[in-house]
Amino acid sequence: MADYGIQLGKVVFVGLLSVVLTVDVVMGLQALYYWQLDRVEMSEDLYQPPAKLEALLAAQGAQLSDYRMVDAKKGIVAIPIGRAMELVAAELARSERPSPPPPLPKREERHLGTRPQAEENRNER
Repeated sequence: MADYGIQLGKVVFVGLLSVVLTVDVVMGLQALYYWQLDRVEMSEDLYQPPAKLEALLAAQGAQLSDYRMVDAKKGIVAIPIGRAMELVAAELARSERPSPPPPLPKREERHLGTRPQAEENRNER
């Protein structure tokens, strides 16, 4: 049987070296992963949320869920968000047709005034 110029010893050596390097790289990556995982778990144990955060969240929740006077002089009041959504939904249900959208601007107006000025400059020349 002819060997066609293949050196079997080199092929076996390169194959075994590839397997060893692949296993080594995989084990190194696994060790790096678990090392980083330990660091993340330690940092989560040391983390404490800011004390003011809870008070801020409570105040924001109260603003969304309570009735209050915003400006007494102007007669502006705040209502709970749920009630506001109910009022808007009821108002939309009562209206027969929604108001039409505003008309589209004319072609010249869509270009923020650049085209009419250019035409004026041409006419002056």
